[in-house]
Amino acid sequence: MEEVKNTIAGDWKLKDGNENAIYRFSFDENKGSVEVLDELNLPPKAEKTIGNEIVMDNHTIVEIKFDKGLFFIDVIYLYGKVSEQILVLSDETFIYGKGESQHTFIRDKV
Repeated sequence: MEEVKNTIAGDWKLKDGNENAIYRFSFDENKGSVEVLDELNLPPKAEKTIGNEIVMDNHTIVEIKFDKGLFFIDVIYLYGKVSEQILVLSDETFIYGKGESQHTFIRDKV
């Protein structure tokens, strides 16, 4: 499990996506997160409102699960959760999900 987290941790770009967006995955002892950064590595300024309160949505929670011999990534947003199988994971490529929900990342080289 730790090896999977260590491989995912770092900066990635979506293949065929916005070339200026960097997805920074990080993990501490019990939880992980992903932040979407622009080319200047500035945190996003996304704000959402619930009622009259402003809720900062600067990152999304990420959990790695192992079930029946397969690894899954759970992405927990402010308004929901998605669980997808990790299909490919190497130092250069990270693919999870199938069909229209598939995400293909390539390691960002600084």
